[in-house]
Amino acid sequence: MSLWMILLLLVIAFIIAILCIPIIYSLKVSSRKPYEFDFRLEWMYRILKVHIAYKQGHSLFKEVYVLGSMKVGSARDYEDWLNRRVKEELDPLAGEAEQDDVDSKEAQKEPDPYPVSGYSGPEPVQSVRFDKNGNVLHPVESTSQKETTEEPKDAKKLPKFWWWKHVSNPKLYEALFTVSKQCASHASPRAFRLEGDFGIPRPYEMGLITAAAYTLCPKQVEQVNFSYTEFAYTGSLEVKGHMQLGVFAFYGTLFVVKKAVRECLIDSMKAFLQYRRRKQSAK
Repeated sequence: MSLWMILLLLVIAFIIAILCIPIIYSLKVSSRKPYEFDFRLEWMYRILKVHIAYKQGHSLFKEVYVLGSMKVGSARDYEDWLNRRVKEELDPLAGEAEQDDVDSKEAQKEPDPYPVSGYSGPEPVQSVRFDKNGNVLHPVESTSQKETTEEPKDAKKLPKFWWWKHVSNPKLYEALFTVSKQCASHASPRAFRLEGDFGIPRPYEMGLITAAAYTLCPKQVEQVNFSYTEFAYTGSLEVKGHMQLGVFAFYGTLFVVKKAVRECLIDSMKAFLQYRRRKQSAK
């Protein structure tokens, strides 16, 4: 097996790993004392990791990793503090070195009495010729006058309101609704647990909330006691789930290949290119 084949297989395996390794998320909230909050988002160990936690009586814990490097966290805070201390200690020396550099640059920048570049003064006035009777003839164009270029006419120029047919196209909204529903269904939690006592002292509004809760997620609210006469918020919430980039890429591909979306993207690209050509010709 050749070296190029091995490299190709490695690249394919890496792309498959990116598309198939799931993004894991979890959320835990407790309104019982001590109050607790914990949110985690992790993908490929520490390629992307976000962890935020709080417990009553303790300070907020936050930790963020991007590409294996800590961007936010206790170790990062210590490194920033150490860098600031080193910079404060070296600031006097750095200031003297910067002043020496500025003095040397000012000494090098002396005015040249005989500039090599062309004339940079005011624009010369156009010369005018007179006949023997004193009448003004056609003025002679200055050599420094810029030539005006006409804007090239685009035979396939889009109309001014090219976007209206896409905004009023129901097929486009149908495609948007379909891909949004598919992505939301894939990213929905795999585990959802809610328990405790919840309610507000408004029977009518609380009845609507209860009806909506039992309609949308009847199994998840089986351990919830709804109160209609007093304010209650004691309980806990736990959510866990995962999502894969490959699934989002598949749904996105199905969305882009639809006719309404494809025509909208093509017209948007044409409008962008026309705007860019106009900006370049105006310069």
